[in-house]
Order: sequence, then C-alpha cells, then structure tokens
Amino acid sequence: MRSAARLGMVIGWLAAGATAALAQGARSGVGAQVGYSRADLSGSDADQVRSRQGALTGVYLSAPLSGILSARPELLFALKGGRTAAILEGGGSVLLDIELAYLELPLLLRVSLPTGSVRPVLFTGPAPALQIGCDLALVVPGAPVRATCDEAEFDVIRKLDIGFVAGGGVEWRWSQASLGLEARYTSGVRSIIDGSDVRNQAVGILVSLTF
Repeated sequence: MRSAARLGMVIGWLAAGATAALAQGARSGVGAQVGYSRADLSGSDADQVRSRQGALTGVYLSAPLSGILSARPELLFALKGGRTAAILEGGGSVLLDIELAYLELPLLLRVSLPTGSVRPVLFTGPAPALQIGCDLALVVPGAPVRATCDEAEFDVIRKLDIGFVAGGGVEWRWSQASLGLEARYTSGVRSIIDGSDVRNQAVGILVSLTF
C-alpha cells in the first residue's frame, strides 16, 4: 500500500509539471523510445557474477521550460537484476539469478545545446520504479530450478525501487520531429532487499523519436 501511494504521488508530480509547462504556452511533444539495457547488482552484499541483458522501451512527454532546459517525464519498461552468489544455511553457496521487471518513471531535467539541427544533450534526474515481475533461478548442474518470487515465498525484495539517472546523447531536429540517440546510467540509491545492501544498476542505449 505504501509503495502504491508513493507511486501515485510521483505520477501526480509528473502530471503537475507537464500541466504547468503547457499552461505557459510552450510547445511540448510526445515520443517513444526503444533500446538495449545491461543490468546487474551492486552493493556490499552483492557478489556479482553475471549481468542481465534485455530490452528497454517506453514513452515520454517533452516539456520545454526555458532556454536550453526542458523536463521529460518518462514511462519505461525495464528489466533488471543479475546473477549473484547466495549463501546456503548449511554452508556453501549457490549461484542465484534474480530477474526483475519494472515500470520505471524517470523525471529528467535535460540540457540541449543550441548548435543547429544536430544538438548535444545532457540529462539527469530521479527514477522511481514499481516492480511488476520477480523470478528466481538456482543455477545447478543439469538444469536451473526456476520459480517466481511468490512461489518461492521470497518476499524480501522491495516492490518500490528508487534510482538516479544520468546520461547524454545527440538529437537530430526537423521542423515537426526529432530523432535521438542516447546512453544512460541508472544507479539504485537504496537496497532492493530488506536487511541487505543489494542495489540495481544498469547501462542503457536508446533510440528515441519525438513529435
């Protein structure tokens, strides 16, 4: 319930910012983006072995603020997690794949340098994310043992993740649209597991089209 309430507050904040920009008469745009993401786990309790790769896709609203600044609230589907070493109760360890799916809501402040039709772009901002999928796989000889977190009664992974995004890229602008190529790094600012220091982190490359 608390996670849903926090997510609702974030959505309200994004909507308020977009409404304010529209009220000021600025020309806003909408767009879609798709790309590649490589995610893994960091933190003092994460014995990282292998990263997780997957698609990163979503939509966004581009709202000019003033001069070279703009705000861009986004809605992304993102795959995160990774392979780590889990300690067994009786001693020893086993490799554990943690596969997480999120609806991510970055709120980005963007700086677009006015260099003509081709413009460098820098951006940063918070990225709360709501977990919508959680799967586990024990890597054992023969075949991995797979289960959802609910089936395995593995309820220590938090439903709400908080991250921070930074990145840059380039935009090709035309009169009614723009094409973008961007790279971004997302770092979790709190642990995804209660009682441990295990955080999401991901690198993504995205192609975007804004109208």
